[in-house]
Amino acid sequence: MPETAAFFKIINAGGAQDRLVGVTSSDVTEGISLGSHRMTAGGAAYRWPTESLSIPAGGTLDMSPHSSDVTVPAAARWAEGDLVPFTLHFEHSGRMEVLAVVVRPGS
Repeated sequence: MPETAAFFKIINAGGAQDRLVGVTSSDVTEGISLGSHRMTAGGAAYRWPTESLSIPAGGTLDMSPHSSDVTVPAAARWAEGDLVPFTLHFEHSGRMEVLAVVVRPGS
């Protein structure tokens, strides 16, 4: 099954560091993973899976193709503009329900 990436901007307004430790979705039964990205000197990007992503106290985790993402098996039924529900699971803050908007790659 083809994969796609979901990107979230997470703001930690608290006074202590937290970690995003998992992501689930009622629209995706399995295969969701967290990943970090690095650019090579030649301009190519590579991704590797990670168990968690840190959000500093009073800081932001701003996912992008150049930093980190949530990799998701792409559902054939998703169309541009659809809302996909996700639950973000944090080490200290518990769960947060969010929606991601389906966009065309590169937009």
